[in-house]
Amino acid sequence: MTDVIARILLGLSALFYGASFLCALKKFSKSVPRRLKIAFPAAAFVLNGTVFVLNYVGNVRTRGASFIPFVSVWQCLVFLALCCVLVGLTVRKLCRIEGYDAYFFFASAVVTVGTCVMKSTSVNYPPALQSVFFIPHILCYMFSYSLAAVGALIALRALVKKEDHDPVLSVIARLLFPFMTAGLFFGAVWADQVWGEFWAWDVKECWSLSAWLNYLTALHLYRRPGLKKYARIFMITGAALVIVTFFFSNVLKVPSMHSY
Repeated sequence: MTDVIARILLGLSALFYGASFLCALKKFSKSVPRRLKIAFPAAAFVLNGTVFVLNYVGNVRTRGASFIPFVSVWQCLVFLALCCVLVGLTVRKLCRIEGYDAYFFFASAVVTVGTCVMKSTSVNYPPALQSVFFIPHILCYMFSYSLAAVGALIALRALVKKEDHDPVLSVIARLLFPFMTAGLFFGAVWADQVWGEFWAWDVKECWSLSAWLNYLTALHLYRRPGLKKYARIFMITGAALVIVTFFFSNVLKVPSMHSY
């Protein structure tokens, strides 16, 4: 898959995610036909998913090995946009939370725009990534990161508009934390397998631990009725820590065992 084709598909996907976001807003939702509310997200998801599948095919052709396309930040971002939609649908179905679809579509749109701007570099498949723990580690973190992004958007609105979204934010925090914990666990076991130690206080490990402690604090605040309002701040700072964790060593190329 050429870089041009990927950018076209992702650009169209971003447009449809944006249209889905507008259709989900309360001020437009009632006037938009139901078929468009279904068609726009479906088109965005299919285009986004097509790039993900083509990334997989491209990995097989260029490296001669069949593995899920998570070996670069760009490939992870393509999947993260899909996660925002999948997680949104799951939260709405399982937790019966209505009226928050716009946040998930907006998060997917922002991530997809980022993939359009970012160069779709192809990296080698280093031995450190060739582990059984690689895929569950990435999957758990992608699910938690998508929830973190949406949680931050809702918390920011709650602070600016002085609205009460704490019940929803509490659900997001409770869903996010187990995934982040599992990602941290798989990462530690994977590190022991590759480097011979569970924890090395590497820069990326420290940032990921900071994000985990941040959401642990948020969960404790949500268990105290008088302190719930302060948990919103931790939902926002948590997303900031996630961004630093995800990009710091990989994009800025700081010295780290996790830079590939």
